[in-house]
Amino acid sequence: MAVARVTKLLVASHKTEELRVLKHLQSKSIAEVKPYIPPAITPQESESVAENLKMIEQTKKALDIIDIYKEKEVKRIASKAGKIVIERQDYNTIINTVDFQSIIEDILNYENEIKFNDSEIYNIESKIKYLKKWQVYKGKIQDLKSTELYTIKLVYLKTKRQAVDKILKGLKENNIAYETIDILNDSVYLILAYHNDFKEEADNYLKEIPFEFAELSEYKDTITHNIQQLEKSLEYHKSRKLNIINLLKQLGKENEKNLIIFLDYLESNLEIENVLSLRLSTEYASFYTVWIKESDKTKFYKDISKFKNIEIYEVAPEEGEEIPIVLENKPLFKPFEVIINLYGVPKYFEIDPTPFVSFFFLIFFGLCLTDAGYGLIFIGISIYMFFKIKNSKKFALLIFLLGLFTIFAGALFNGWFGDLPSYLKIDNFFAKFALFGDPMKSDSGAMNFFRLALLLGVVQVLFGLFVRFFDSLKRKEIKCAFLDTLPWIIIVVCLVIMLLSSNAAVNMQIVDSPIFPASIAKILVWLLIPSALIIILFSARSERSWGFRLFMGFLNLTIVNGITSYLGDFLSYIRLMALGLVTAGIGVAINKIAFQLAGFPIIGIIILIIGLIFGHIFNIGINTLGGFVHTLRLQYVEFFSKFYEGGGKAFEPFKEEHKYVVLLD
Repeated sequence: MAVARVTKLLVASHKTEELRVLKHLQSKSIAEVKPYIPPAITPQESESVAENLKMIEQTKKALDIIDIYKEKEVKRIASKAGKIVIERQDYNTIINTVDFQSIIEDILNYENEIKFNDSEIYNIESKIKYLKKWQVYKGKIQDLKSTELYTIKLVYLKTKRQAVDKILKGLKENNIAYETIDILNDSVYLILAYHNDFKEEADNYLKEIPFEFAELSEYKDTITHNIQQLEKSLEYHKSRKLNIINLLKQLGKENEKNLIIFLDYLESNLEIENVLSLRLSTEYASFYTVWIKESDKTKFYKDISKFKNIEIYEVAPEEGEEIPIVLENKPLFKPFEVIINLYGVPKYFEIDPTPFVSFFFLIFFGLCLTDAGYGLIFIGISIYMFFKIKNSKKFALLIFLLGLFTIFAGALFNGWFGDLPSYLKIDNFFAKFALFGDPMKSDSGAMNFFRLALLLGVVQVLFGLFVRFFDSLKRKEIKCAFLDTLPWIIIVVCLVIMLLSSNAAVNMQIVDSPIFPASIAKILVWLLIPSALIIILFSARSERSWGFRLFMGFLNLTIVNGITSYLGDFLSYIRLMALGLVTAGIGVAINKIAFQLAGFPIIGIIILIIGLIFGHIFNIGINTLGGFVHTLRLQYVEFFSKFYEGGGKAFEPFKEEHKYVVLLD
């Protein structure tokens, strides 16, 4: 329930043992290990880290290539396999004996050769397609040429039949001889020839005609002969590509598991590489900074004592250095640390709000759903996760607690899968638990929800102020406690009591009748006025000018984080009622639609069941997201603003992280 105290150590290790020391610390996972970098030195990434990153990239690329050419069935099985389970001894044997560099190079070379063959296949197919277009010409390609005396061209003309005679007549008129090779529908193949004395006028005329000239300068012999040669080459490249793919599949089948293990090894050792590359080093020794929880210090010294050539010095943090933050909470509160981490862990001497947040978060989330049936589903999911999914116990506990409070909130407001019990004629039984009424069927139920949301807002805001007050006293920040916090506690409490003692609260339907006697307002005003004066006089005490100080103090009392701000905070909690009513409203609508459709003969019952299942799944999904987000907002904006700053540096234990394998010792 607090931020753990930590100690900073300077570790000096002989170079012969530094790698063993780092691997040992990594296996224990109780210390944050960083390279010791004196302030005057700017760290630079070493070549070894760059090489390691390059090897990681190449290994991932090799695995991606293997995956591309896997059989579909193998891919399907692999997608369900999860992490590789392996003995640590076997893991180390594979890392130390397999020539991964050669395997990766072979895979990458095979991939390059496949790409080369793909390129050749594409080019050859394009050429064959082009040549087949001119296959009607049976003569020698080299006869189609330009010399000093004449020019001969193979052309293709696509135009309407009636225009062909006109074009052919124009050829004659421009001294161009022609021979028709073939006519296919509106397509005419011609061989054109003209003396170069008429080249200019011939070329000018041809530019006006929609001819396509055959570009065959790279070929010799007949077109048919060239197509046959290209088809042989195409067959070779396709066959070569298929052989390479088979070789690649075999290579992947034999080495994929080992490559995954190698990638895991590279990534898990990247942190060690970073430490080794950046640490201060002399000819014989290397230096590291170690942060350790004080409760783990004895264990740390005992573990490290097995290394002879090592020295440990306890040192003070440098000026301005951020101290890593370790949150220490009881198992019941541990799941809620994720909420604090999302916002930012506390600073070293700041209070840990996790226990406070956990209680309010559960209540608010439950009210946002307000459906006991949905809470039962949450509990079912949590039980499944607890027994069936590894390393999910913390998250399973969180879901279980959210489900439990959702059941309480739903029962109090008669939410059971919307109003499903009324359709099953068992609503009288469940109505016994609805102590606050049904907000969907009665005005009193809706008003009770409204009042409860406002009450919780007042309670949480005041709780945040009290936390700040006592925390300030603990840290001996007397001015903050008595000039900034206590006056606001008095003002808020007094204003709430004065409101609840007036007819205004009755008119706003906050209460049915005044809770306190009207005369109490005359007493509380004598507490209210001094507290307001303290805010005006001292809230801007850092300002030198008294005039500006009083002006800012008045703004702080009224507008800037003042009474209007607190009023906005309280009203913000009405979102709990709004979200709860939305969940209930959608649930009621789903039930109504489903039971109306149940009237269809034969398939009605099937439609009813499907409609209820998918409808309520949708309602759970959309409102769980909304409830989570808005509950977070109430913690971060309305609650944390009263006492919590955050922004600390989270403790990062130096540990083994295996993404792809599970090691068995």
